[in-house]
Amino acid sequence: MPEHLTMRAPLPETKWSVGSIRITSRTVRAEEISVRLGIVPDEQFERGSLMSPRNPDSHRRESSVWIRRSGLGSGNRLEEHVAALVRLVDGCREELTRLSADCDLELYLGFGSENGQGGCVLPARLLAEVGGLGLDIVLDLYPPTPEAGVVGG
Repeated sequence: MPEHLTMRAPLPETKWSVGSIRITSRTVRAEEISVRLGIVPDEQFERGSLMSPRNPDSHRRESSVWIRRSGLGSGNRLEEHVAALVRLVDGCREELTRLSADCDLELYLGFGSENGQGGCVLPARLLAEVGGLGLDIVLDLYPPTPEAGVVGG
């Protein structure tokens, strides 16, 4: 290895993943989404509400937002988050179809790894189930921090 490069000791495995269902709409209220699905969200915001409730001068939301997380820890595999969310809304297929006329339905997934390595497999059957529910997949990837791995000297 060239002298101008130094290698840090390998970091312990620090992959993480999260998942949620996010439904947004300019016409359907978040409260109505909860009632129609029969599911309590982890977070909801109504169209026109302040982006920052403590700041009366903050922007107002252009859409209502309904969010339900998978309920799993960040140490679970991404596939497990997806499967938990599919199970959560599996009995709501017809209502999701009706909501899709006026709402954006997303399976929102986040994935990161400190050491820059990592990936996941989302089995075809699971992706077919997501597609059958009418959910778009949004994958938010987080790169490793600059401190990880090889650094210039």
